[in-house]
Amino acid sequence: MRSPPGSQPSIRARGFTLIELLVTLAIIGILLALLLPAVQAARETGRRSNCQNHLRNLALATLNFETVRGHFPPAAVDRDGTPLHSVQPPVARHNGISFLLPYFEESNKFEEIDFAWDWNHPINVDHTKQNLGGILICPSAPGGREQHDVTDYIAATRIVIKPAGSYRSLKPLLDAGLVDRKRGAPDGSPRWDGILQVDKIVLDKSWKIDPKKTDRRRVRVDRVTDGLSNTWMWFESSGKPLIYQRDFFVEENTRDNSRYRWASQETWMAINDFCNESQIINCDNVSKPYSFHGDGTNIAYADASVRYHTDDLDPQVFVALLTMAGRETIMGR
Repeated sequence: MRSPPGSQPSIRARGFTLIELLVTLAIIGILLALLLPAVQAARETGRRSNCQNHLRNLALATLNFETVRGHFPPAAVDRDGTPLHSVQPPVARHNGISFLLPYFEESNKFEEIDFAWDWNHPINVDHTKQNLGGILICPSAPGGREQHDVTDYIAATRIVIKPAGSYRSLKPLLDAGLVDRKRGAPDGSPRWDGILQVDKIVLDKSWKIDPKKTDRRRVRVDRVTDGLSNTWMWFESSGKPLIYQRDFFVEENTRDNSRYRWASQETWMAINDFCNESQIINCDNVSKPYSFHGDGTNIAYADASVRYHTDDLDPQVFVALLTMAGRETIMGR
C-alpha cells in the first residue's frame, strides 16, 4: 500500500540492544584501564621533574654560598654540652639549610632567625618552625606533613664502616668485596667523607669550647678531589616523620624518625645501613636515601646537576659518588 501523496515514509527508531550496551561499556573500560596508568605516569613524571628542580635549586644555593664564603656550608652546626637556657651559647645549633635561605630567595626568613641562639630557642621557634612553601618538599611524597616543618632533602655526611653500639654499618659490604676498602682507611677517615660535614663543638665544664675535642670542619672546593661532577651533595629522604620501609607505610613516629625539621641540627644522615644484601637506596626513610618515585631516587651532585639513580645501583658506585676524596674509578653509573 502506497503512502498518501506528500507524506513521509515512517522510520522505525532503533535502540541499543543489551548486548551492544555491554560490549560498549567493556570497550570503554578497557580504554580507561589503558589510559589511567599513562595519566598517572605522566603526573609522576611531572612531580619527579618538580622534585629535581627543588634539589637543583638547593644545590645552586649551596654553590652560591661557597662562592661568597669560600667554603661549603655545614650539614649542620652542633655542640655537645649546653649552658643554661637563658645563657647565650658560644656556638648555636642550626641546620645548614638555614644558612642557605638568602640564596633561596628567602632572605626575609633568614633575617628573622637569630643565629646566636639555637634554632629551637624561644626567640627563634616562630621562624624556624614554619614550612617554607614547598621548596623543601617533594611533590611525590605524602602530603599533609607541612605542620611538622619538614624537609625531604638532607645531606649525607659520610659512609660508616664500623658498627658503634647499636648502630649498623656498611662493613658487611666491605667484607663481601662489594665496596672498596680504600686501602684500609679506618672508620672516620676523611676518605669516607661527603662534602657537607657537621660543624661540631664540645664544651668543657666552664661552658667554653674545648679545642682538643672540637671538630670544626670547613670543606673547600679543592678538597673535593674526585671532582664536583662526580660527587653527591643533597639526597631525598622523603616522607618523614611517617616511616616507610620498601614502599610500605609503617607508622607516623616523630621520635624514631626524628630527623625531619629543616632547621634542626639533627637533620642529616650518615650512611650506615642497607637491605636486600647490598641495596642502599629506598630501604627505608629513617636517615637513609628514600623517595616515592618508584624504582629509584633523585640525587643532587656538587655541580648542581640532578640525576635519577635506581635502587639497584652498585654499592661501590654509591660509595664512590658520595665520598669526595675516595680516588675511586667509577664504573656502571
